[in-house]
Parts: sequence; structure tokens; C-alpha cells
Amino acid sequence: MAVALVAASAVLDYLSYSEWYGYARVALDRGEFYKSYGMQSRLAPMYWVGTDGKPFSALLYFLLPMLCLLPGAGTLVEDRGSGFQSHALSRVADGAYYCAKALACFVSGALIALIPLLLAIVFASLVGPWGTPDPNEVFAFGIPITLDTPFRSLFFTQPGMYLLCWSGTAALLCGLWSIAVLAVSLYAKSPVRLFIGSVLAQLLINYMSLSVNNMFFMGSNKTLDMFTVLHPLGYVSTSPSMTAIAVLIAIYSLIGILVPIISFKRRCYL
Repeated sequence: MAVALVAASAVLDYLSYSEWYGYARVALDRGEFYKSYGMQSRLAPMYWVGTDGKPFSALLYFLLPMLCLLPGAGTLVEDRGSGFQSHALSRVADGAYYCAKALACFVSGALIALIPLLLAIVFASLVGPWGTPDPNEVFAFGIPITLDTPFRSLFFTQPGMYLLCWSGTAALLCGLWSIAVLAVSLYAKSPVRLFIGSVLAQLLINYMSLSVNNMFFMGSNKTLDMFTVLHPLGYVSTSPSMTAIAVLIAIYSLIGILVPIISFKRRCYL
């Protein structure tokens, strides 16, 4: 699903680039060299799935927090229902069993984000030429790269590294989010309810974090929900930040570590 959204966004980017390139070629044939239609600024980094501003891109980043829930939401519940968990725990230690599950969920959740985002870099390279974006041109394109945008300096100096760093950060967040949900699933009996509850929790976190920020910092648009933090440019009324990324990494890591430890002592997951 994620790859399909990336491909659809790339198609729209290609059509957009081709349209402006056609205008520039007609102007060049007429000798109107001053009408370049900004082709010198239409670079591959601006056609990446995180910066192109296409509707499929926004949908991708909204769905990623849901898609990366799939590995962690049902695996332990399925093991308990099938009896595999009791069989496994009779042969290996509780910690070894959980660590194997956590590693598998982390890798799966991370790849759900990493594969389409890396593929989007390839697609962007096929759409436009590589180059270093000019801040003035970026502003003219309406791309909201602000002072708080994570890895902002890399976007204007080493755009390829910017795309890789952001793809890696998204993969890390999705992997840790999957592990956090795995930890909570120790107490869950229904993977469907766990999945829906996790999505609703993110929406609640978004509402609460925005409300608190607006209460103490007038006009603040920072949030801690995954739906916004995963998107390099955020959404209309919210934006990501390095602080939010660091806080989410700390929270998800803490949940993934503490909940299993408490559960193993009480063996309440059986």
C-alpha cells in the first residue's frame, strides 16, 4: 500500500514537471530565454514524497503510523490463541521469547516506512535533476521548510543526505512504535481493539499536546503525534520538530522496555 502511494505521487510529480518543462521549451524555441518558468529550481529533492506536497504523499504519511501497527498488534495475541506461546516459553526464557518478537516487529515496522521512502528517492531522481535547492526558490514553491524543520541545514547543503536521514528517522520511529504496541499487546485480548485503540491514542495525543502548547506558548503548532511527526513538513496547522522526535523515541523505548519487565515478573501475559 505504501509503495503504491509513493508510485502514484511520483506519477503526479512527473506530470507536473513535464508540464512546466513543456512551457520552458516553447519559450526557448521562441527565443524568450528569460521565460525559464523556474526550471532551474525544479530539482529532485523537491519531488520527493516528503516535500512534493501531493495528496498521495500526505495520505502516505498519515497511513504509516497505522501500517506499522500491523506487525505488533496481533502477533502475541495469535500466539496465545494458538498455544504456540506456552510451547515456546516451555523451551526458552521469557526474555528471549519477547526479544525475538520485539526484534521482528521492529524490523517489520521500520521496513514498512523505509522501503517506500527509499523508493521515493529513486522516483524523484527519475522526475527531476539533482541539485542544491535555493532557499528563495523553495519559498516560492510553497515548501514550508522552517527553522524548526528537522535536518533543515542538510536540505540546503546536502539534499540527498537530508532525504536519507529523514527516511532513517521515519523507519526508527515506526519500528519503535511497533515495539511499543507489541508491549501493550501483552495485556490485550483483541488485536483489532488494540489497533483501533492505538490509532485513537495518537489522535488524542495530538489534541492534548496542541492544547497544552497553545495554553503555555501562544500560537504554537508543535505536536507529539506520529501522524504529524513522521511527515517532514507536517500538515496545515502542525509541524514536526527534533524535540518531538526525541520525546517519541524516549517514550516508545520506555514502553517497550518497562511493560515487558513488569509483565514477566507477574507472568500476566499467559
